[in-house]
Amino acid sequence: MVPLGLVDCILTHIRAKLPHVAELNRYPRPNVAVDLALMTVLPAEGRTAVGRLGILLQPVDDAWALPGRFLRPQQTMEDAVADVLGIKVGLRITPSRLTLLGVFDDPARDPRAWTMSLAHALALPADELESAQGELVGVDLQGRPRPKRPLLYDHADIVSAAVAAIRARYERRPDPDGLLAGPFTLAELRAVHEAVLGEPLLRDTFNRRMTPHLSPVLERDGSPAVRSSGGRPAQLYLTRQQRQLSDDERRRLLLPRDQRPRGRTRGN
Repeated sequence: MVPLGLVDCILTHIRAKLPHVAELNRYPRPNVAVDLALMTVLPAEGRTAVGRLGILLQPVDDAWALPGRFLRPQQTMEDAVADVLGIKVGLRITPSRLTLLGVFDDPARDPRAWTMSLAHALALPADELESAQGELVGVDLQGRPRPKRPLLYDHADIVSAAVAAIRARYERRPDPDGLLAGPFTLAELRAVHEAVLGEPLLRDTFNRRMTPHLSPVLERDGSPAVRSSGGRPAQLYLTRQQRQLSDDERRRLLLPRDQRPRGRTRGN
């Protein structure tokens, strides 16, 4: 048993090394906000144009701002984002593809007080934003929104970061953020990628790069499922993350395990 005197000595030493709570309260602390860049695809304007990436903005006096909220005491970021979606935007959803963009901490970013922002981004299909509080504003090729009124704080920089991040994802994989709900044709997939990237894409090259990452949709009899919009019927697909994998398929995606007895010598 450790003598009580020795325990008291150890505790006294630990307390001397740690700052007292009262001393912590002497240090200035910034306000912490959670701002959310909500994105979707806007329809094309004109028959030859591509769609556009849209961002949800909300009016603040004579300006616009991203939906956001200050972090409450003992609140997690996840709960704060849920409050932004539910209270500020009016959406009762549990996002599955939320992206933390970063910390925006310029001391001069908010003229009201010292405030840092934990900025997040979320992309949703357009029909899920129909009841959202705010206005969807298109962004240009440089990733900047073009609202009719000025954008407050450094929210234009947050939007640019969100647009750059989603465009990087859409350069590599088919609809990684799930902007297409349900099965789609290659033409529909390309239209979404063109809207996100802000530029028309070469059809054959796009199809060749994306098809290996897609799973064809089949009818119950095993024949290809197709959709026709007045022209030639087109094959329907799902991205591989949308398709429910079997247990055997999930096992094959794991890295192979070494099942040899532990005592054996293993090579490099």
